[in-house]
Amino acid sequence: MRVLSEEEISTALVSLAHWEHRAGALARPTPTDDPAGMRAAVDGVTADEPGHVAVRPVPGGLVVRVATPGEGVTETDVELAARIEQTIEMGGSDSRPRPPR
Repeated sequence: MRVLSEEEISTALVSLAHWEHRAGALARPTPTDDPAGMRAAVDGVTADEPGHVAVRPVPGGLVVRVATPGEGVTETDVELAARIEQTIEMGGSDSRPRPPR
């Protein structure tokens, strides 16, 4: 997997409005009243790429971070972030959204 350049990451973030690039990962705060349910929903849509997603509880929700272990941000991570975003927009539904094209 090829690590994306800063310019490529900036371009990808245009379509991921709630995400930002920090510390070598894409990150997004996720406000929720049901952290366990949201975590399960995130896990459900990212299960095919183990190790790329880290979820940390914070007051009022979760912070989701996506990166390729030991590498940084790759196209796979951008695709995972888009899946996660779609799940969050669906209210944490555990149905699997179609991957973006």
